[in-house]
Amino acid sequence: MKYLLIFVICFFSCSSNTYILVTNTGDTQGTYYYIKYMSEDGKSFQQGIDSILNDIDLSLSIYNSNSIITNINNGDSVKTDFLFNSVFKTSKEVYTKTNGAFDCSISPLVNYWGFYNYSASKEILIDSSEITNLLDSIGFDKIKLKNNFVKLPKNMRLDFNSLAQGFTVDLIGSYLKDQGINNFLVNVGGENLASGTNQDGDMWKIGIEKPVNNISNDYKIILNLNNKAIATSGNYRKFHESNGIKYSHVLDPTTGFPANNRLLSVSVIHNDCIIADAYATAFMVMGVKKTKDFVKRNKDFEVFLIFSSKENGDLETYISPSLEKSVVD
Repeated sequence: MKYLLIFVICFFSCSSNTYILVTNTGDTQGTYYYIKYMSEDGKSFQQGIDSILNDIDLSLSIYNSNSIITNINNGDSVKTDFLFNSVFKTSKEVYTKTNGAFDCSISPLVNYWGFYNYSASKEILIDSSEITNLLDSIGFDKIKLKNNFVKLPKNMRLDFNSLAQGFTVDLIGSYLKDQGINNFLVNVGGENLASGTNQDGDMWKIGIEKPVNNISNDYKIILNLNNKAIATSGNYRKFHESNGIKYSHVLDPTTGFPANNRLLSVSVIHNDCIIADAYATAFMVMGVKKTKDFVKRNKDFEVFLIFSSKENGDLETYISPSLEKSVVD
């Protein structure tokens, strides 16, 4: 795995010790990681981070032909590990609490819509009857994990991509804390966990982009992240077109079609990045009203929503009242 180590010397007040900002970057899970931490004398923990990334790949990657999840999807009888079991358990909990809006058995639909081999220029042909048939192979409640073994019902497949990055962020964060590192920012594919302060002694700042098709640094809002995780899901970059209609990659497991609501982007703030990651996906399916209602009932969640107006399609936003104090002016 290619990576870059960047050392920026900073002096962090802690007796006479010198703390140096270390940055580790590289590729993982089809995306990137970017990790910054204050380390005594600039010690790098790249090797330990690489080990975590490799373990996750061997357990949860559907693109690794030797991974546990690939073997299960192929119908093989293989023993699961702690990583797989942890993600499976969380997936089941979120599936239940969102009434199926979050569903890690959605793989046959993702494949049908062409989002595994995504190309923006790819034209797709939609057959509603085929989608209806595929729904018989969807439903996380049909899948059981018992004694470290999973046997999938016929034509069903697992895909944990919708929370694997958040899970990875949490594992790396826990690893850094175990090494005595308390000031860090872990970013995997845009999902973040912040702990302590940055090299200037300030809280880590995270920008939430405007929902536009092109990649830019045009932020709708910037937040101070105080010992919290944040994950964002949106429908504005990855989509297919058919007969002039845009079809987002955010699929509704109950209909088989892309989610059809006014939400463009959801950012979820929570103590755990795996939870923020999973619910960001679920909320994109649930829509504005159901998301607001859920967050009001569950006080451990904070959200920033960007959605289109009912009246004229202009951008509107909603921020959890408790999150307003974190907005950077």
